[in-house]
Amino acid sequence: MTLALDTVLDTTAAAPLRAALRKSVTDQQPLALDGSAVESVGQACLQVLAAAEAAAYSASLDFRILNPSAALTEMTRLVGLDTLLKA
Repeated sequence: MTLALDTVLDTTAAAPLRAALRKSVTDQQPLALDGSAVESVGQACLQVLAAAEAAAYSASLDFRILNPSAALTEMTRLVGLDTLLKA
C-alpha cells in the first residue's frame, strides 16, 4: 500500500505522519510513500522521514519515496537527506 504524503509537510503534519509510519513498521509493512503532491516540507517532517527510513531498515523492510516532487527533492538535497529518495 502506498501512503500519499500531504501537500504541506510542516510541524503540524509531523505527528500524524510519524504515527502512520510507525504503524506500518510495527505491522511489518513496507513503506512506500508518494511524494508527488508535496509543495513544502519542513525540518520536523524530514526528521520523521529519516527516522522512518532507519526504522524500516532495522526491521528489514523496504522504504521508498515514489514520485518525489521538485520541492521535496530540493529540500532533501539541501539538508543532505537526498538518500531518502534513492530508488
